[in-house]
Amino acid sequence: MTHLKSTLSLVLFFSLGSVQLQAAEQTCAQTGADSPLELHKHWIMKGWEKKTDSPEFIFATKMSRYYNLQDPSGIYWDNFAPGDNQLFDNAAIYGANWEGLQANAESVTHALTEGHSELVGDKVSSTTIGFVGTITQKSGGVIPFNGRSQLGWRCDSGEWKIHQELNYAWVVEAKDIAHYYDAMKKEH
Repeated sequence: MTHLKSTLSLVLFFSLGSVQLQAAEQTCAQTGADSPLELHKHWIMKGWEKKTDSPEFIFATKMSRYYNLQDPSGIYWDNFAPGDNQLFDNAAIYGANWEGLQANAESVTHALTEGHSELVGDKVSSTTIGFVGTITQKSGGVIPFNGRSQLGWRCDSGEWKIHQELNYAWVVEAKDIAHYYDAMKKEH
């Protein structure tokens, strides 16, 4: 009986350890660079940025850190989305929709504004940021805008991925957002 108890105890111990290890592997960062709010900031400040000498913007290549392109289902809405659609239910289609705008831009720059918030859970999270942007077109046109973004994140295989997106932007005068860019330069 003692041998059976010992064997059962070992099996139970290793089973619980295995479950805990699997749970730890599936846990997403709650703080730091890989937490939802920091990823949201990086998503806008690096993911959607385009410098004059940047390589061609291919959504599946540049943005795969933020979207689960193996399971792209979700809700993605942006009033600034190019083309006839503003609402998408597939991240891959939503993202590819932006490739033309990026291809026709000489540069796309952003700065963060205010009103950042997050609600972080174990498996789902929500983040909100304010930002401004400037699209400088290859044709010479300039489109300055102010925007808000709310992202719904899901912990997929240990990484936060966007599965819900609500972005709203409106065109403004460049002088109205210049102070955000100036503040960003002072920080660096």
